[in-house]
Amino acid sequence: MSESPSVFPSFPKFSNWKGISEYFPVQKESVWLNYCGTTPVSTYAIQMMNVYLEEYAKIGIFTPNFSEPYIKKEIRGYLSEILHCDPTEIGIVHNTSEGMNFYSHSIQIPKGKRILVLENEYPSNVYPWEHWQNKGVTLGFVKVGNTPNEFLENLKLELEKKDVFILSISPVHWCTGVVFDMETVSALCERYGTKLVIDGSQAVGHIPLNFSKIKVAFCAFAAWKWLLGPLGLGVIYISKEESKGFQLVFKGQASVVNDSNYFPYRDEWKPAAEQFEQSTINFNDWIYFFASLKMLSTLGFSRVQERIYEVAGMLKDMLHELGFTLESDAFPDVKTGILAITNHKDPKKFQPEAIQAHLKQHGIITAVRLGRLRMAPHIGIEEEHVNRVRTHLQTYLQK
Repeated sequence: MSESPSVFPSFPKFSNWKGISEYFPVQKESVWLNYCGTTPVSTYAIQMMNVYLEEYAKIGIFTPNFSEPYIKKEIRGYLSEILHCDPTEIGIVHNTSEGMNFYSHSIQIPKGKRILVLENEYPSNVYPWEHWQNKGVTLGFVKVGNTPNEFLENLKLELEKKDVFILSISPVHWCTGVVFDMETVSALCERYGTKLVIDGSQAVGHIPLNFSKIKVAFCAFAAWKWLLGPLGLGVIYISKEESKGFQLVFKGQASVVNDSNYFPYRDEWKPAAEQFEQSTINFNDWIYFFASLKMLSTLGFSRVQERIYEVAGMLKDMLHELGFTLESDAFPDVKTGILAITNHKDPKKFQPEAIQAHLKQHGIITAVRLGRLRMAPHIGIEEEHVNRVRTHLQTYLQK
């Protein structure tokens, strides 16, 4: 990455993780276990925003340390490191739905073909495809199954029909935490001539994704989950191969080259990834996201992923000790940071909404999805937080 201006706040590397929760104020009064949903701001992002706003207040858009080209270059650089792709293949949007819709409305799919998405997929990867149903294209769902291998068998059966034009899936299921083998998925898609699209919101920053090894045409994801970014900011990836001849159905002020020169009107479009950045952006969000990525990069992206698994492992052991069963028990060798609690040794005690409400009364934030109690930790969770969750679960079970 580029050398950082000296005005940027520094972040410690944390040789071990003790004390890192101090950088996440939400963890002082509560235990936030919904990082796969939304992520509260870190003090580091607050510091970076303060430095930027002070500079912006004095100089306006001419801020020397936070120029738009520099911040965009840094964001793209960090994301390309995570995804193992070229920075020019990355664009910045508002959310997954926007990115998916832009892409879905800008491509061509022959009549009689199918678009395949996951069973119980998040709406952002379903609704953007629905308009194709009025154009002679079928929208279908592939069963997830109980294990990653069972999903692959289900997927193969669908692809063998040789009519699936696009497979659009999440590498990690948002409700169950099941992680799919994307290298195998990519190979199956290549074998049967299917274009692979990814909703990366539950994957990017959580599991390794190497776009130099898996052939992905397009990907969209939210910034505010595993990457600890701001609500209302998203990212798209469009491969160089997919970019050939690609043109968005929408055209905005920033869609064309030399967009800062308003006259004469222009017909020459920017490269594909930049076409998704239609006009004036919310630059405050860019600074927030830049700070979060810089923090994660300082810690090491792969090291952060391993820490997520480590903390999830602490929670998993604790839940097993208390008699709970988890979705991931069916695939113990697959790493995931999303823990979906499915039952208890005393089935009468497993009332997900009641457990969620009890925990929330004590400042422990979880979610209920598909009849499962879902927990998703991040680096801000330390052993003391796991112990706090244990204490309040024990209280619930003793009722």
